[in-house]
Amino acid sequence: MKTVYANTAHPGLVKWSCGIAMVVGIVLFVLYMKLEDNYRILLYMAAFSLFYSAMFTCFYKLRVYEIDPDKDTITDFNKKKYPLRISNLTTATYKENKKGKYRSLFLHDAGTGFMDIRTSKEKADQIVAQLRDINPAIEVKHVNYL
Repeated sequence: MKTVYANTAHPGLVKWSCGIAMVVGIVLFVLYMKLEDNYRILLYMAAFSLFYSAMFTCFYKLRVYEIDPDKDTITDFNKKKYPLRISNLTTATYKENKKGKYRSLFLHDAGTGFMDIRTSKEKADQIVAQLRDINPAIEVKHVNYL
């Protein structure tokens, strides 16, 4: 039975809101090209910040991770062709900043396979718990990066 971990409960709403924000950002950029010098910088900054914040919010919110114990795999949403085998995983590393705030979860197998899971701390804990139920040999580490 597959378990899906997503960064949002409403992916359709996220897609629509990010799409609308990106279109508004592009419209503001077109207006920036057409207007005189008085409001150009303001429109450029609004278009730039709206477009890129919507784009990166979409990238984060639409991430989906699937754990399939029957196939013994964990799959990232954009690397479906190359899933990691759970039985080959050796470490699950919590990446944290210098103050101990959680950043991401990094999975590494015995060979060269790895996966960087960018999700909330609670979902990362759930993922690690499920992975350790399937493969108790996984070593859990906490690493502080600058």
